[in-house]
Amino acid sequence: MSVTEFAGVAEDQDRGVTPRTGLYEFWTAEDAHVYLHDTDFRRLTYQPGRPPVLELEFVYDPQWTPPELSGTPAVVFRFEDVRLVEWCEDQEGHDCVATHPDAPHGQVSCFDWDGSDLFVLDTFTLRLAFRAPRVVVTVHAK
Repeated sequence: MSVTEFAGVAEDQDRGVTPRTGLYEFWTAEDAHVYLHDTDFRRLTYQPGRPPVLELEFVYDPQWTPPELSGTPAVVFRFEDVRLVEWCEDQEGHDCVATHPDAPHGQVSCFDWDGSDLFVLDTFTLRLAFRAPRVVVTVHAK
C-alpha cells in the first residue's frame, strides 16, 4: 500500500494533511489556513495524458476568505498519475441544475482520502473515486 505524497501543505502533522486530519482543513507550506467548508467547488479538469492529471479547484467567497488568502482565494488540488476508479454522473442532478440555475451543482457532500492513495469526491451531480500517488496544493487569484 502506497501513501500519497502531499506537496504545498504544511509538513507539521497538526497543520498538514494527514489521515487523522483529512482534506477539509490544513495549512499551506506558506502558512495560509485553508478551510474547505468555506469554499465552493468550482472546477474539475481531467487530462488523460502521460501521466494523467486531475485538478480540483475550490474558491472562497469574499466574505469567508481568510486575510492571508485575500489575494489568492482559489485553492487547487493537482493530483498526478491519476487512476480513475469510478466516475458516475447523476442525470437527475444535471436536470435539476438545468431547470433551476440556483441549484447547488458544485456542492460537495464528501471529499475523502483513505490515508493511502484513494480519494472520493461526491457532489450534487458527480461521484468520483480515484487513486493518486502525489498531489500538489496551490493557491492563486481567481
